[in-house]
Amino acid sequence: MKKPVLAIFILLLHFSIQLFSQISGVILDEHTEESLPLATLLLLPDSVYTTSDFDGYFSFQNLKDGRYQIYVSYVGFEPYSTYVQVKDKKSPKLTILLHPDHATLHTIEITDEHAKQEESLTNEHINKDFITENLQGALAKSIEKLPGISAINVGVGIAKPVIRGLSSNRIIVNHQGIKQEGQQWGNDHGLEIDQFDVERVEIIKGPGSLQYGSDGLGGVINIMPSKIIPKNTFRGSLLGVYKNNNEHIGGSAHIGINKNNFFVNARYSRQDFADYRVPGTEFVYNDFILPIHNETLKNTAGNEESYSVALGTSQKWGVTRLHFSKYFLEAGLFSGAVGIPRSYQLEDDLNNRDIDVPKQEVTHYRASINQAFLLGEDHLVIDAGFQHNLRQEFSNPEFHSIRASELNPNNTLALELALETFSLAAHYEDHLRDEHDENDWQFVYGFNTQWQNNQRGGFEILLPNFRTFRGGIFSIAEKKLKENWLINGGVRFDYGTNRTEFYQQYVYDSNENILDSLSAPQTDDTFFNWSASVGSNLTLQGGTWILKTNLGKSFRVPYPSETVSNGLHHGTFRHEVGTPDLTSEHGYQLDVSLDTKRKKFWGSLAFYFNYFDNYIYLAPTGSFSPLPEAGQLFRYRQDDAIYTGGELQWTYDVFSFLRLHQAIDFIQSYNPKTRLALPFTPQPSIKTDLRYSLINQQWLENFYLELSHQYHFAASGPLRVDRTERATPAYQLWGLGCGFDLKLGKQTIETNFQVQNLLNTSYLNHLSRYRLINVPEQGRNFIASIKIPFNGKL
Repeated sequence: MKKPVLAIFILLLHFSIQLFSQISGVILDEHTEESLPLATLLLLPDSVYTTSDFDGYFSFQNLKDGRYQIYVSYVGFEPYSTYVQVKDKKSPKLTILLHPDHATLHTIEITDEHAKQEESLTNEHINKDFITENLQGALAKSIEKLPGISAINVGVGIAKPVIRGLSSNRIIVNHQGIKQEGQQWGNDHGLEIDQFDVERVEIIKGPGSLQYGSDGLGGVINIMPSKIIPKNTFRGSLLGVYKNNNEHIGGSAHIGINKNNFFVNARYSRQDFADYRVPGTEFVYNDFILPIHNETLKNTAGNEESYSVALGTSQKWGVTRLHFSKYFLEAGLFSGAVGIPRSYQLEDDLNNRDIDVPKQEVTHYRASINQAFLLGEDHLVIDAGFQHNLRQEFSNPEFHSIRASELNPNNTLALELALETFSLAAHYEDHLRDEHDENDWQFVYGFNTQWQNNQRGGFEILLPNFRTFRGGIFSIAEKKLKENWLINGGVRFDYGTNRTEFYQQYVYDSNENILDSLSAPQTDDTFFNWSASVGSNLTLQGGTWILKTNLGKSFRVPYPSETVSNGLHHGTFRHEVGTPDLTSEHGYQLDVSLDTKRKKFWGSLAFYFNYFDNYIYLAPTGSFSPLPEAGQLFRYRQDDAIYTGGELQWTYDVFSFLRLHQAIDFIQSYNPKTRLALPFTPQPSIKTDLRYSLINQQWLENFYLELSHQYHFAASGPLRVDRTERATPAYQLWGLGCGFDLKLGKQTIETNFQVQNLLNTSYLNHLSRYRLINVPEQGRNFIASIKIPFNGKL
């Protein structure tokens, strides 16, 4: 009896195998032929969804004979649709090539992992080509061309991003899964990130608190990992950069290897720059006219160096990445920017590359692991990291901080902040299938935790030793009500603590008598709160129009710099005092955007309204600092605040070779109590680009010539500037850009040229720290970059 049963079993197995087929294949970038991970595929008429794996492969199982339609979508690429015939139980294998979507100003790139909340928020995606074509001295300045994005800068080498008027601890820079921590509360504290090591950036404009944490209530900048290169290949590049304004010389070398799906990426970058030139010979400080010798800002030279190594493996079950990096920056501060400027400090020292005091040095170490598991259509992502940020500010010691008998001219370390940060985060994306509902639910569950320890040093006081903890859990749900209508929503709960140590420092006179003291209290504060959001993404007229709406409630925990600081902050040129009993900020935020795409036209209109309860900011007091030349005391306080505005950008293909793009942004801040604007509100602007592109030739590819114009409106009047701010005049800038890939046999040489501030216009930037002393921004600057890529098979 056993043999007949076995025969029947084999026959049934054979029949079942022949009864069903599968459609499988791989998704590739049409231009680079690189695989595209996590592309979304829809199979009709079965209404079955799947995603490609990390190597771009996909499959639909258990299919009967018939005609099927496959839709493929991938951010940054044009949607793809094809019909496949399954016949005679054969299983078709497809190679699907997606074409990049050039409807926007910049090339869009997919992220490996992004929040479901972004489906209903305004966001931008850029890649390394955008950064190269808009290269500035720091990453935050290089992305400033985008609407709603600005930068607070100190000279040309230090800058931090601003999203819709919010910055510092109100936006998150998420660097390859780990929240970047580098004393970002300070306006003179830039991003410690090598911009040459950035390939893909996703910018969420609006509340990103739900998935990324309470500091994301103003937005999130996601710097994504480099793409994994194809199996058994190697790729690399050599890059050189020169900028004539400050005799900037820079370079970056990169190598990536993938052997049997085990990969390594390594990069080394270095930049060295001299004092930069401005279109002016003098500046005005408190009605005193002071010289700028040789139109050069003394002591603004610096150097930057960065190392990074990433290694890991890509398998069917997922991807593992280990990342190690070190970033170092030494940058001088303009000699007239600390204390009261004096003529003798501004004398030319005949060396435009030396870095003297005052200056800052920043060293940032980072080690992290990113683990992604593919669990069928679901996936689990775990991120863990350690960061050590050492910030040192140097200036000449004086007897008010140290007894006169203890003064040592060789001890110039005024302030040291050593910050250690441990991070752990995870989220699980779950696709729930319902056989009675073709539009399934998708859920994201996750948590974030972060622990910090800060130790102070130096002969000045600003912040005491402190420890912080932040932790939160969240859940986000997404569902398609119809094929063209998606809704999402979520909730998050957070817990945080701030623990600071008591510290006191005396203020002396020249006879070593105690005049006063600066102290920071001991605190032990606990915070608990929640945030939530609901959103919608509605596609109309077959994708011609997309309407996004998002309504959210967010909050932010005060940082020790806002509660216990007490001292002269050289980067902001003022004495800052914290307020220990600050409570959490609460935000109520509405974001609405409308996108349209036609054959030759693409446009986007966005509007946002943010109301903040207990908004924390620095305000002047009626008291003066006991420290010399420190002026008025500024103390952190809380009031309600409003940030509202809009953005309009559009692109029109005048001809196949000529494209016109324009971006307009407007930000209005308002303090209902003072009836004034809040400090550091960006000026409204109109940015226009006209780009000519040449059809690829045998020896010349990707040629473009671009003329750009920027107009920034004046910041003046009670609705544009705070009581303590200076009005900033309107200004306009012209620029030129040109780039092409030169083909020499099998070798390609990528070249790019820019002329920034073409007419050498003298202007003041409202968000520049040097605006406080009426120093103009950098003058005309010629920039040239040459990149030599190479690749091969192993």
